[in-house]
Amino acid sequence: MKSPKVFIVILNFNAFNDTKECLNSLKNIDYNNYEIIVIDNCSKDQSYINLKEEFPENIMLRAEKNNGYAEGNNLGIKYALDKGAEYICVLNNDVAVEKDFLTKVIRVMENDKNVGIAGPCICKYDKKNIIQAMGANINLYTGLTQGKFKGQKYEKVKKENIFVDYLGGACFIARKEVFNKIGLIPENYFLFFEETEFCLKASREGFKLLCIYESKIYHKGSSTISKYNGLSYYFLNRNRVIFIRRNANIFQKLIFSIYIFVEAVGRIILRREPISLIKNIINGFKADTNKIDINIINSFIK
Repeated sequence: MKSPKVFIVILNFNAFNDTKECLNSLKNIDYNNYEIIVIDNCSKDQSYINLKEEFPENIMLRAEKNNGYAEGNNLGIKYALDKGAEYICVLNNDVAVEKDFLTKVIRVMENDKNVGIAGPCICKYDKKNIIQAMGANINLYTGLTQGKFKGQKYEKVKKENIFVDYLGGACFIARKEVFNKIGLIPENYFLFFEETEFCLKASREGFKLLCIYESKIYHKGSSTISKYNGLSYYFLNRNRVIFIRRNANIFQKLIFSIYIFVEAVGRIILRREPISLIKNIINGFKADTNKIDINIINSFIK
């Protein structure tokens, strides 16, 4: 019997080698009804041309400009939904997958229609027995996500699927009904917290989120963004504020507003983090929560 149609959406930006390795690992998967969409997020190198030439069997789309993780992936998601996708797998380009990772996730989701989003156990690429993430819980008082079993050995963790608030953007699989109900991934963040809000919105609409223990992928972690000095640090701290402003209630926002500055002072004194941390947080409070600032993005990505 033919399995439900899955589209795997992969975003590339100036990272041909990582994307190539990811696509080669996908060639070995045992799922029998899928297509791969690669979105080139306006790369400045030859990624788009090289990927088209080396992987002609995959669908290749190209963004006219780089407006971040969400907008790039949404190009692929919209294409997939138009082509009759039943499930969409958003997969980072800096991962390698086990051959049965998708089969095991879809099997669980088919057996429980209340699960709207599911994901594999994400392990470290260079230490494959160490868990990088098995989803997380979201704290709207601190703006932090508390990762499940991070840093623990895979074989030492209880062999069971776990319900979570959040599944990381390195890999999650959502059924089409989630997108039909809550829309696409929010595009106002550029980088970080967009998938957190997407998961939170899905949960608030009654969808369950589940991490599948037996499904595994291996994630290098921030392989692309680490090339751009200061980019990750700025958006992690700024967008944490944006996320709370968009999603928390008044009481949670009040507690957060006190907590974030107390925490920042502690980080600067104890961890010797830069004073720019305060500026990044203030930018989060000042920013328009409904759009990204192209000028700031351009200052990092030249």
